[in-house]
Amino acid sequence: MQALAARFFARHPALSLAALGAADNARELDLRPAGIPVEFLPAEQHGALARQYLELNQLAFGKLGLPNWVLSDLYLQPGAIGLLRCPARMLNETSRQLLRLPDEEQVIAAAYYAAPTLTPGQFIGVSLLSFLPGIHAGAWVKALTLKMLGARRMRGIAQWNNLSLRVHTRLGPLRLVGHVPGVHDYVERSFLYEMDLVDEARQVAAMERRFLLQPTLRLSASDSPALGALLRRAEAGEVLYLIPPGLEGGEIHVHEGPLPSRAGGL
Repeated sequence: MQALAARFFARHPALSLAALGAADNARELDLRPAGIPVEFLPAEQHGALARQYLELNQLAFGKLGLPNWVLSDLYLQPGAIGLLRCPARMLNETSRQLLRLPDEEQVIAAAYYAAPTLTPGQFIGVSLLSFLPGIHAGAWVKALTLKMLGARRMRGIAQWNNLSLRVHTRLGPLRLVGHVPGVHDYVERSFLYEMDLVDEARQVAAMERRFLLQPTLRLSASDSPALGALLRRAEAGEVLYLIPPGLEGGEIHVHEGPLPSRAGGL
């Protein structure tokens, strides 16, 4: 992963990696994930950056955008938000109009937050956003943030019909866990997944789209009964993976059973 990350930043020298969180959290982070230096920005001293993140989060997620108190209490206090930053001129037009900053001002291009859990080494993916299209910024900020946090496993909630699945599967296959617990705004089309983050060779292959595994099952992303049945199989203990690229042509790609020790491209 280190060589791949170095090539990414060499291709995009205007990008830099940063983290925003409570000052005391810095000592718990790996500030050179995959060899990439992280500028840690204490939230207590960077209120303008926290507000910028809040505005971009609300732009990205609309009615599900982050309330102010959640950012303070549940993001910045217990953890850190991973940030890719770039000059404002590189952002897409919508976010540039929102921020109205000079072209060379450093701004948030992509961001990822994962929350700590009671299980050591396991994090819950909470929020991924990117305003820099065409270079896989979302996948990179997610991958490097999880390394910065020292995550060995993560769980997340995603939607079957959301193109973000193509981003999530750049870190590898998603093992299906089941239905989303509690009350979620998009519960009808959401699912819970987990990822093993220990196999770095698999991550690199997935990031480069060299993880080649033929699906044993394809389902329409809009076929709610079939997708619900799939999740019930996972909840009953069956091993099921959503495999790269995750979503293609409106279909979900599934591998039934354990992953082979070596998929094509590894």
